[in-house]
Amino acid sequence: MTNYLKISFRIIALVLLSLALKSTEVFSEELREIVNLEGRWKFSIGDNSEWSNAHFDDRNWENINVPNSWENEGYRDYNGYAWYRKSFVLERSINEEFVYLVLGYIDDADEVYLNGKQVGAQGLMQPKPETAYNIKRKYPVPVSLLNENGKNTIAVRVYDYYEDGGMVSGDIGLFVDRQTDMLEVDLSGYWGFETEPEMNERLKNKTPKTPNKIFVPASWESQGYNDFNGKARYNLQFKVSAKKTDEQLYLILGFIDDVETVYLNKEKIGSVFTLEDKEDTGLPYDIIFRGYKIPEGLLKTDTYNNLSVMVFDKGGIGGIYAGPIGIATKSNYEKLKNLNTRKRGFWEIFFNVYY
Repeated sequence: MTNYLKISFRIIALVLLSLALKSTEVFSEELREIVNLEGRWKFSIGDNSEWSNAHFDDRNWENINVPNSWENEGYRDYNGYAWYRKSFVLERSINEEFVYLVLGYIDDADEVYLNGKQVGAQGLMQPKPETAYNIKRKYPVPVSLLNENGKNTIAVRVYDYYEDGGMVSGDIGLFVDRQTDMLEVDLSGYWGFETEPEMNERLKNKTPKTPNKIFVPASWESQGYNDFNGKARYNLQFKVSAKKTDEQLYLILGFIDDVETVYLNKEKIGSVFTLEDKEDTGLPYDIIFRGYKIPEGLLKTDTYNNLSVMVFDKGGIGGIYAGPIGIATKSNYEKLKNLNTRKRGFWEIFFNVYY
């Protein structure tokens, strides 16, 4: 085989591998639907910040089907800004502290508002647009933000700059994560968060600063850090009750993009490079399920525990971006790992074998 053919074959293999990875869900989700939001949504092309308001009168807007591209709904060849709105009433009370607003795949970038408050965003809009068409939109929502006895309104601002646009595919609705049932302690929620530049500025000026709060699990891009790549630190203080099991306990950190180092009560308990089964998966770091063994006696039951996760992201989405997040027994950790570990696909195996 000539060098030219070898190079051409390598390029083709790389393209096919890239497409295979982009089209594959990287983890299994155990979501239970609370409200189905598929169907007819209010829709308008254009852009107006007032359209995020829960009380805005959208009666004169068009109705289109979601999920579907707006090109398939009569807006062919339209690129630019558009808004979707949907109102619903909860038909039952919700016992969880957080639920997830799932909006499938949006092409290209979005900002999402619930009852007038922004709850998420992905991609970049003008002047430097960046697509997030292949990222599933799953935004955490505090239950306190929902009106349990009245109308709730979702407003989605979308910017499309190429080909299909809008809320194009996937599940649309409110969900709860059933995997949290396997945790002894659920640590999802709002964590302290600082980027390395923010930390350096705080230390330089020697002025106390309360770290920002972002939700875990969710990418930091979806929470206001859209253009950040580099190092950042997550911090959480939490309490646990006296241990009710003799099993080994594991700290579950779901999926992290790209690499991390984990400290519990100032003791390093591991990094993605030290995971027990890292070498067995053959997968990129960002789609390896994180589970760290907690050393005997390190977890405190009489006072607060301090958890710190240093994350380095080199591009794309970043941070502790998907769950479950918490503490589990070894047996439940194994179940969660099996649920969340994706088997290598044909092109991944082929690529490794051939090269």
